[in-house]
Amino acid sequence: MTMKTKPVKFTPVLILLSVFLFPAVLRCETVTLPLRIDYDMLRSLVIYKAFMDANQTAVLQSSTDPCRKIVISDPTFSMSNQLLRFETRLHVEVGAEFAGKCRVPAAWDGYLELYQRPHISPEWVLSFESVNSELLNESRGPTKLPEIIWEFIAEQVYDYLGRIQINLAPPVMDSKAVLLALFPEESRPKAKKLIDSMRPGNIVISSDTVRVEILADADTSDDPPSKTPEAALSPEELQEFSSAWEAYDAFLVHIIQTLVTQPLTPDERQIIFNALIDTRHRFVDALAGGKTSGKDFVRVQFISVWNQLSPVFRNHLGKDPSKALLAYIAFFSASDALSALDQVGPALGIEISRDGLIRLARLVSGQERIDLAYTGETNTDLRTVLGMGEPIPVIGPAYNQDELTLPEPETIALPPGTSGWLRLPFLRHLLEPRCAWAEEGISSAELRQIRQWIAEPGNLDTFVQQVQVLLADVTDADLKKSTIPQSRRDLFRQIVSASAWQESCFRQYLIDKGKITYLRSYNNTSVGLMQVNERVWRSLYDLKALRWDIRYNAQAGCDILDQYFTRYALPKGGKSMDSNALAGSLYAMYNSGPGDFKKYQDRLKTGKLMQTDKLFNEKFLWVQQEKWNNISRCLGGG
Repeated sequence: MTMKTKPVKFTPVLILLSVFLFPAVLRCETVTLPLRIDYDMLRSLVIYKAFMDANQTAVLQSSTDPCRKIVISDPTFSMSNQLLRFETRLHVEVGAEFAGKCRVPAAWDGYLELYQRPHISPEWVLSFESVNSELLNESRGPTKLPEIIWEFIAEQVYDYLGRIQINLAPPVMDSKAVLLALFPEESRPKAKKLIDSMRPGNIVISSDTVRVEILADADTSDDPPSKTPEAALSPEELQEFSSAWEAYDAFLVHIIQTLVTQPLTPDERQIIFNALIDTRHRFVDALAGGKTSGKDFVRVQFISVWNQLSPVFRNHLGKDPSKALLAYIAFFSASDALSALDQVGPALGIEISRDGLIRLARLVSGQERIDLAYTGETNTDLRTVLGMGEPIPVIGPAYNQDELTLPEPETIALPPGTSGWLRLPFLRHLLEPRCAWAEEGISSAELRQIRQWIAEPGNLDTFVQQVQVLLADVTDADLKKSTIPQSRRDLFRQIVSASAWQESCFRQYLIDKGKITYLRSYNNTSVGLMQVNERVWRSLYDLKALRWDIRYNAQAGCDILDQYFTRYALPKGGKSMDSNALAGSLYAMYNSGPGDFKKYQDRLKTGKLMQTDKLFNEKFLWVQQEKWNNISRCLGGG
């Protein structure tokens, strides 16, 4: 007997009392986290599970008659009328045994279509209920089969395919472990409750994905942090901010380079390039501002970049049937869950920790030992993925030191009777000892090579001409392999010279208190002649060479400008754009990243150019007019 109960009416008084008596309950929110399986990945999972014979097939043989055999192959998935459409190719042989061999077999080739409704168990096992089916001929048209063939298909294929199950418990457990590691220690109890509450929800079929909804109870009872103006970070806080970012940047490089063997399209390479370079510029901007929370910043950047990169990773990871598929599912679901949880609000206290990043990196790479080292070496695989070509060779000076000691001038006593021509200054160095400084291991010849590129009173005209020749040589070498159209090449040469003028006043090195050092920006992130930002272009150029080899620095700066010209300016009207607008756009990207292309166009339309825009435009005009004497305004006396 069923007892009927009256529905409870929540009066205003009852609601008010419940707010005071049960505040935590009212602020406990059920969130939906997505576990998405794209059809290509579902196909790979089914092949790995059920098509394990040669050439990704499944051979089904009658247990009583060896002359009856079915080969199923090439499974595909799609959506049809809110159901999962599972199609597989069939090859059927039905014969009779004669003299120990199968004779005169009846054969049929065609397709089986199953229309299925996916189910997820409380134990995270994904299964498929067939609600309809259809047999098609090789032309995918309706077919009528002999009874003997139809009975054999019904007996063998339907049962075999109906038993396919995918255990999603391992990737869900891995995803939980990663998510827990993303929370700081003080938030772990609340995070564990959320993660422990994760349970299967509905299954949603879309045009390209089967999505298993993961339900979780999020405790949002804590008050969100007040929006007070951010105070300047202390040196210790800045260091923590940098460390958090460096771990994330190393993680980003690590997962991007896992795509090195994948057949990426030009558009996909562009997406990756844009995401990496722009997020690095955002970090440099935040570091310069000194008023940001490292934890929040890294989390926001993680989510922003993942939203850009997720389609690329999903398009390539998961097409190869292997055990790694479940790890990829865990990687995707943990990353997607982070984005979904972030929308709940700051009360959850999510933090992108180094430990969490390492766990994520292991899932996508399959490596157990990952340290996420933030190093300055060039990463050839990363350049390949981004479509930047081979690295620039390092053939010049590339030292570990931040400064070099100038040797004291020595007076060399020449033997009596030494010929007068040997006393000439430009020949006397032949008699000087080839000494090196033990603490630096750098020869006097190397120091002389560097010193010739230092602007000093009395050599400014020669210095400017020398840098002009270097820039022209480097630019011509770049244009030999560039796709910049001929009609824009002279303009590109002018842009390179104007950028070097604006960035460094043609300087790579300085002398300060008897020491030679490389030129650094005010915030210590950019170096040398072209002021190449070490944070932004890490792993894409050699950092030591950027600091100490003026030619390498010029090559890198020219390469970056070429990337922006061909990747952004040309596709967006660069062939017909006004020269001044094109030059300003390239320098805006060079200074602030790909995202500044549109921002500069907007500033140009409204006439609200920034000071950096105006200063570059000034240098660009001087280069066009060959007013090289104006460079003395910034060189001064050296």
